[in-house]
Amino acid sequence: MAATSAPSQPNPSARRGLLDTGLRLFETQGFSTVSLADIATAAGQPLAAVYRHFGAKSDFVLGLYQRIHDELEARVSDLPVGPLALRFQALVLWKLELLAPHQRTLRSQMAALLDANTPTGVLSPETESIRLRGLALFEVVVRGATDGPANTLAIELAHSLYAAHWGVLGLRLIDRSPDGQATRDLLEMLSAGLALAAPQLDTLLGPLLLGQVGAAVGQFMQLSPEVEFDVARRIAKLVLLHRKTLGHDCRAAPCEQCLALHLPKLHYFISQGLPVHFILPAFPAKSPNLHKVLGTLPDLGEEIALNFLQSLCDDIRLVYAPGARISICADGRVFADLVQVSDADVSAYNDALKQQLTKLGTRDLDIVNLEDLLATESFDAARAWITAEFAEPLAELQARVRDTDHHRAMFNGIHRFVSEDGMALEPEKSKSRVKEESKAVAYEVIRRSNAWTRLLAREFPHALRLSIHPQHPHSDKIGLRMTRAVDDWLTPWHGVVLLRDNDYLLMKRQQAEELGAELVEVDGRPSHFVLGPNS
Repeated sequence: MAATSAPSQPNPSARRGLLDTGLRLFETQGFSTVSLADIATAAGQPLAAVYRHFGAKSDFVLGLYQRIHDELEARVSDLPVGPLALRFQALVLWKLELLAPHQRTLRSQMAALLDANTPTGVLSPETESIRLRGLALFEVVVRGATDGPANTLAIELAHSLYAAHWGVLGLRLIDRSPDGQATRDLLEMLSAGLALAAPQLDTLLGPLLLGQVGAAVGQFMQLSPEVEFDVARRIAKLVLLHRKTLGHDCRAAPCEQCLALHLPKLHYFISQGLPVHFILPAFPAKSPNLHKVLGTLPDLGEEIALNFLQSLCDDIRLVYAPGARISICADGRVFADLVQVSDADVSAYNDALKQQLTKLGTRDLDIVNLEDLLATESFDAARAWITAEFAEPLAELQARVRDTDHHRAMFNGIHRFVSEDGMALEPEKSKSRVKEESKAVAYEVIRRSNAWTRLLAREFPHALRLSIHPQHPHSDKIGLRMTRAVDDWLTPWHGVVLLRDNDYLLMKRQQAEELGAELVEVDGRPSHFVLGPNS
């Protein structure tokens, strides 16, 4: 890797670093007193670099809005299962928590926030994409509630709750009570009122009342008449045809809640005539467990997966002319040390993967690595930095795994892979010991994977997020099935391809060998297995 001006510590990408610096200076020194030159100096960047990414100070506030919604979307599948009032209160409390570190900045912007003619105004044209994302969050709140109204009223109610939550946020900015207790009291009252009103929403009075309120709020929202989700829906449904979900009623067909978080992001690209951008953390490196894989380099499994991703982009182009592009955010560097893969093997795998892209002519795919986003001489330092900056506390992750079905399923899937590899690499240890030791590794793999996701969200704030793992169907991530496999958790870097008479199947190497399949080499490298007529 090339040497940089910071030989031991990673340097974050220019835009993200500048945004971090600007928001910190606004909060500590005051928005009005900080200039773009001050931000450039504090970030160690020339002023031209600031203007390359931010045209004005207001763009930093818009960047803050994006970050808040990235975090909320990442947590929305953790909303409590229960009544509307409980879900509404949980979402607003999360947002208050995320806004708390920026109270001084937002207070100084109160006039601008209320002015629809300023870029940072909550009703300005520049913040329309944020409003669409916010409305989607409240639509998820409504549609997932156990006492929510009929589907025909869900949008009107979501609009009304979105408008109501602005009142809570505005009060918090002027609230001088200890820890914002007055705001919390107001939220409690609103939630109590919502709990009383919810059972009445499906009566004859409900449609009349919500229809009038929804119409008024809709005008207040100042959404462009051009906002139309028809094309976005077609694109979303194309992608969701291939999704992997954790057990849920929406497995067969996506519901409105499945679509809600993705439509505003799709609209962002469609409204500008841009290719839709997806990011996919995947293709880390081959498992070190030779009971599963053929070696350290990509083979037919990766080739099939890459071809599938390109075909998905081709399908999107049929319903939306600008098409789509997928950035494969290779995550092998992020947790190589945890899964006993060397950085040299990660590099070799990555180089070979790029060669595959060139050979296959996958014009809409590209690869992003950790070192593309962080200039550093040390991968260990980069891993330590991303963990320190973006990983959640271990106790919080453990609590989610303990209390939430889909987080527990994710942990169990990762734990199984880590345990299997541990047993193969350390046969002298007992199975029970390896399984127990693997728990800590699995938690850390998930922490770093989540940290990588947060870093990517800041690098690509408008991109839609794909995943190789099964996901909660109402998550901001779409679990993607790239290959035919014996189970939803198996990937090309944890398995091999077995060709049969009429199809193929991804499985573990040991399983293919037990079937008596024949190993095939391509260009002098093991590529896949073929099931012969006598197997």
